Amino acid sequence: MTRILGIILLLVILRMAVKSFSAQLKAAVFGPPSTAPKAPPPPRAAVAETLVQCAACGTYVVPGRALKGRGEAVFCSEACRKGAG
Repeated sequence: MTRILGIILLLVILRMAVKSFSAQLKAAVFGPPSTAPKAPPPPRAAVAETLVQCAACGTYVVPGRALKGRGEAVFCSEACRKGAG
């Protein structure tokens, strides 16, 4: 029984030594591991939105930035909304 435990201990120590030697060899051949941050993921594709047309000048704007007027009229800026009103 003691002989089996001795062999197991020897194998564990041998594995640790081989692992350490392997890491040192890899660092010597390929250089130390890079600590540079990973590249950011590519930007997501833009989601297509339906644009709305300004009632005063005809410019197309994203609905989230359009200013609402009377009824269903939308404007691209405060100046267009005041000029039409």
